[in-house]
Amino acid sequence: MRLGTAVVTGIVLAKSGLTTAEIGTWEMLLYVSTILTFFWVNGLLQGMAPVYGKLGEEQRKTFIFTHFLLFCGLSLMLFCMIWLGETWMAPALTGMQEVPLFKWFGVYLLFNLPAFPVEYLYLLQEKPRSILIWGIVSFGLYLVALVLPVYSGFGLEGSVKSLIALSIGRWFWAARLAIRFGKFKIDYGILLQYLVFCAPLMLSNVISNLLILFDNWLVGWHYHDPAVFAVYRYGAREFPLATALVSALGTSMIPLIVADRSKGLADLKAKTLRLMHGLFPLTILLLCISKPIFPVVFNADFAQSAALFNIYLLTLASRILLPATIVLALANSRSILWVSIAELLVKFVLGYWFIQWWGLPGLAFSVVLSFWVEKLGLIWILEQKHGIKTSSWLNWKWYFSYTITLGIVYWLMQTDSYSTWIKNIFTD
Repeated sequence: MRLGTAVVTGIVLAKSGLTTAEIGTWEMLLYVSTILTFFWVNGLLQGMAPVYGKLGEEQRKTFIFTHFLLFCGLSLMLFCMIWLGETWMAPALTGMQEVPLFKWFGVYLLFNLPAFPVEYLYLLQEKPRSILIWGIVSFGLYLVALVLPVYSGFGLEGSVKSLIALSIGRWFWAARLAIRFGKFKIDYGILLQYLVFCAPLMLSNVISNLLILFDNWLVGWHYHDPAVFAVYRYGAREFPLATALVSALGTSMIPLIVADRSKGLADLKAKTLRLMHGLFPLTILLLCISKPIFPVVFNADFAQSAALFNIYLLTLASRILLPATIVLALANSRSILWVSIAELLVKFVLGYWFIQWWGLPGLAFSVVLSFWVEKLGLIWILEQKHGIKTSSWLNWKWYFSYTITLGIVYWLMQTDSYSTWIKNIFTD
């Protein structure tokens, strides 16, 4: 729902009458917030289930409340950085002299970030229905808060202020859950244990974040045009449904593998295969129809984004692989860090070269290739260090069949005859 909301808001904003440059400003804000939060938010969230699963009942309650206070403290530190460091932070991260609404967006992050663990709290309490309700309400209100002010004539500033009001409500709900499921106590021993476990994960996410920073900064540095930046951001997206389902599967399988490795790996293999049967056909369909529907769904200014989107669809072949889930279940977070460093180095080199040679499509292909560094590296670690065969958690036959088909369809869609044929179908 989170990723789907991002796509829907992109569509609605593109049809709202905002200029491409104004939409680029919103994308800049999202990009900056990702750079400043992705590494520690995701690192701490990834570590919740493994650490929580090894604690006793009373320790778990203390952990939940301590975790909430940790998120609040880090969010406050980030808020101070944004307000005091706008003059140097915005140019350093974006290549632009200023980013409108930068400080207001900092207020939004202050209250919104501590609410990110809510769905994880529901997961640890085995309350899937609550996760669903939380998602519907939270992201439904997010969509309304962002879009309604724009269509009412208040512009992006009205949207950001509306989102601040929503984030305050989300903060109070997160605080309520921390008190309900937790214990009003801070345990510095548990906190230290948690941070030590999450440190490699956060560093790994720093590296992943640098990949995003590098690509977006490279576009700003190479083109110096907010409109081009918007075109890139609208195209540089993976299939949201695929990302959401694969990420959810990877997260939910960690406690199961920790509890029973053999059964967990078998379940991971079966559920990954089910995802393949659903996601690969949908992705192949998107490859065939994205170019004619992009100008319709967004607007004509984003027609060029479709070619980038098609390249990003190819990441499904690596995204569907979940060796990181197993590595986390084995409490080997350091290996993820070292593999991420190798991925970063490959991405820097390929991104710089490819954008010089092939422009934005070249930059997109550097993402596809660098993803494979992470997956193959972690697979090698599982095979060599832990003795876990890939066949124990992946159906090779179906995987290779789908991946080859995906590559062939992408290649066919680059030929004029097939592209024209698909376009004529939609035109007719």
